[in-house]
Formats: sequence, C-alpha cells, structure tokens
Amino acid sequence: MVPQTGSSHAARVLGLTGGIATGKSTVSAILSDRAAIVDADRLAREVVEPGQEAWREIVELFGREALREDDTLDRAYLRGIVFKDPDSRKRLEAITHPRIRALARRRIVERSRDAEFVIYDAPLLFEARIHHWLRPVILVACARDTQARRLRRRDGLDDAGIERHLKAQMSLAEKRRLADFVIENDGTLADLKNTVARVWEDVEATSPARYIFLQTDPPESGHRSE
Repeated sequence: MVPQTGSSHAARVLGLTGGIATGKSTVSAILSDRAAIVDADRLAREVVEPGQEAWREIVELFGREALREDDTLDRAYLRGIVFKDPDSRKRLEAITHPRIRALARRRIVERSRDAEFVIYDAPLLFEARIHHWLRPVILVACARDTQARRLRRRDGLDDAGIERHLKAQMSLAEKRRLADFVIENDGTLADLKNTVARVWEDVEATSPARYIFLQTDPPESGHRSE
C-alpha cells in the first residue's frame, strides 16, 4: 500500500462494508465511539433530495411514478425496477454514484479535521470499487446459513427469495479475499462487541503508511465507485 494521498489532514481513513444481514450497521454503531462515521446510505439519500440535479435526472429517466406524494423518491418502487433490470440499475448508478463519491470525499475531509480515525461505511464498497481509492477495509461477514436465518426472520423471505437476494450481491467469499480485516458475526451481540474490540486493536496497530485515501480515482478504478 502507499501513504494516504490527496489531503493534508492526519486522520486515518478506512472503509467498512458487509453483506446483506451480516450486521454491518451494528458494527458501525459500535465503532462510532472510536471513529467518525461517514455513512454512504445517508449521502445517497442526500444527493437525491427533491430539486437536486440527481433527483431531476432520475425523474426524467423513470418518470413521476418514481416519486412519493411529497416528491421524495419512492425507493421501494425503484428497488423493484433495478432488482429485475440490470440495465436500469446501471443507469441509476451512473446518476448517483459519481455524486455520492464526490460528496463522500468532501465529508471525509471535513470529519478528518477533528478525528483520529474516519470510517466510510458503504454497503457496496467492493462492488463500487471504492477499495481502489480507500484502504484498509473492514468487512463484517457471517456464515451463509446465518445470513439465511436472519433474512428469513427479518424480511420474511422464503428460500427462493433468500437465494435471489444473496445471488444479487458479491459473495462474502470474494469480499473476504478483498478485505484487510474481517469481523465474523455469527454469535451474540456480546460476542460481536468482543470481536470488534480485537479487530480494532489491529486497526490501531496498523502503520499510517498503509492507509490510502485518494481524492481522485486511480485509472484502474473506472467510474463505478460510490
């Protein structure tokens, strides 16, 4: 890895990601007293607020059927479209991802001014190739049967629905290969807190020279990053 690049701040910036029903949001909450959190999901909502440029482009692409009565995006409607139509998903991502990426970098720099560590919490971190400009990355993972059990309990999915949701994402096996740190979350909340504490000790022991935060995309990253 190369030294953190593109800014003068001294904070160490790292990524946090997971898979569906692995417990990433719980880990993010646990880590919020150790690091400043920049949440990609919140940024994604911010860039598509009514009247924003991305909002206008989405309405132009999908029609006013994609809006709720208060003119905010109907996320359930859009999810239904992009889950079935990869081309629509790509067009939606082409509108939102560059704006999320730019806003994320600004927020990371802002939070770095008064924090020792800044975590960019992004569910599609590897899919969006964010790891090409931000390292190291913590992955929250679990066994496949644990994912299935949680999806069945949380979302009421049957076996076929669970399989569709899991196949729609990059596999946890592939994410484990890409991650720098892995938090396995198959036990209780107390187990998870202990695991997070152990992994965080490794994070703190990692040399600052091994952190990467680029404010421009490297050529190999393409234009898919959030």
